[in-house]
This record gives sequence, C-alpha cells and structure tokens, in this order.
Amino acid sequence: MPQVHVPSRYRVPTKGEGRIEVSASTVRACIEAVEARYPGFQELVFDAKGELHFFSKLFLNGELLDRNALDTPVSGDDIVAVLAPAAGG
Repeated sequence: MPQVHVPSRYRVPTKGEGRIEVSASTVRACIEAVEARYPGFQELVFDAKGELHFFSKLFLNGELLDRNALDTPVSGDDIVAVLAPAAGG
C-alpha cells in the first residue's frame, strides 16, 4: 500500500501520525484518503479549489511533483511526502 509521510507541523489532524498507509491509486487520492481518516488534514495541503497550496510541495518517491501532477498514479510501496511551508524572519 502507498504511504503518505506527514511533516510534524501537519500532524495535529493526524493525531501525531507521521506515516499513514492508504488505499489509493493517485497522489490526490492519497491525500483524500488521509483526509477521510483524519478530517482537517486535506485543508493543510489543498486550497478551496482542490489545488495544491502555493507554498506546499508534494514528493513521490523522493521526486518533486509538478503542481499539475496530482493525478499521477501510485501503487505498492510508493511514498507520497508532504513538505510543509515554513516562514521566518
């Protein structure tokens, strides 16, 4: 099963879970599967239009995904990793 790796700053909705196995066939469906189990997670990753938030990044097996590649297929041992935006000054 694919896994979604959740950065620590996004783990409030996931109750501290950092690695979540999901049954999904695309990157988008992986995020939606985490949302189904942990409501509130998806709004951290996607905006109201269902697009990736401007500063968020998604990786598939360590490779940065293009913002328009949310429907990329996943299977087996694939890992979807979310990179949370950070700001400072």
